Amino acid sequence: MIYTVTLNPTLDITLVIDRFSFGEPVQAVDVLRNPGGKGVNVSRVLRALGEDSVAVALAGGYVGEEVLDLLQQEGLILQVVKIKNPTRTNVVVFAREEDREMVIRASGPPIEEDEARRVDDLIAGMTHAPEVMVLSGSLPLGVSKDIYRKVTTAARGRGTKVFLDSAGEPLRLGIEAGPYLIKPNLRELSGLAGKELAGESEIVAYARDIIGAGVEVVVVSMGKLGAIMVTGSDVFRGTVPEVEEDTVGAGDSMVAGMVLGVARGRNLEESFCMGLSAALATVMNGGPLLADREYYDLAAPKVVVERI
Repeated sequence: MIYTVTLNPTLDITLVIDRFSFGEPVQAVDVLRNPGGKGVNVSRVLRALGEDSVAVALAGGYVGEEVLDLLQQEGLILQVVKIKNPTRTNVVVFAREEDREMVIRASGPPIEEDEARRVDDLIAGMTHAPEVMVLSGSLPLGVSKDIYRKVTTAARGRGTKVFLDSAGEPLRLGIEAGPYLIKPNLRELSGLAGKELAGESEIVAYARDIIGAGVEVVVVSMGKLGAIMVTGSDVFRGTVPEVEEDTVGAGDSMVAGMVLGVARGRNLEESFCMGLSAALATVMNGGPLLADREYYDLAAPKVVVERI
């Protein structure tokens, strides 16, 4: 079974407008309410592509209840830690005529000590070791920045492959535990390196340093430039057409596609293709929508992966 862990989920409210016009009121032509958070999105894409997973998430207040209800409507299997403070709300403004969006993210609710402990207990108390566990997203206030390291250490000890998709200190500390795969974007990888990684050779060299520290696979997403996957022995470049940078959910969809490949026994090159196909499918679906089977099947032939 696949598990995803989302410690800072969100209710994404998308306001659809015709075009951006700053300095004067703009009328929304539609308002959409969707569950969000990186791990939650991975589970949603997996579900859309025919693979079940267990989504572990924190939820609080009326907003948290709405998020859980929306996830249940999509058929997700949930394990929930209830918290006192309300789940955060993010706002996405999507200009349909310009095919552009603005995302305003909230930092998330403060988590009390006993609530954080219940998260640890839930993961430690799993009766069956997951085949794959996805740890992704930001951390709410009150959760230790080394939680991904602790969970990764425990999961690896039970034979679980951990996919880590975070940024900053939680990512750096998580890497120390040797997850199976990390998927930073280029900005996040540069942040780890402490300098801007400008060229492909610099990206690959630093990714190899991370692999030397115990990570098996490093996938670096680069927006419209595609992605690079580095393993202990190979480097692959993946390109896709018509991709815009910072498209909401594309990175999460890439993780979902790769998880799907690994869980179904595909090799890493094939799994990389599946990740890129899922990411492109999310972009093709448009606006706040994520990949589904129809768009995935349309996207897959457009993906090019080559060994470099």
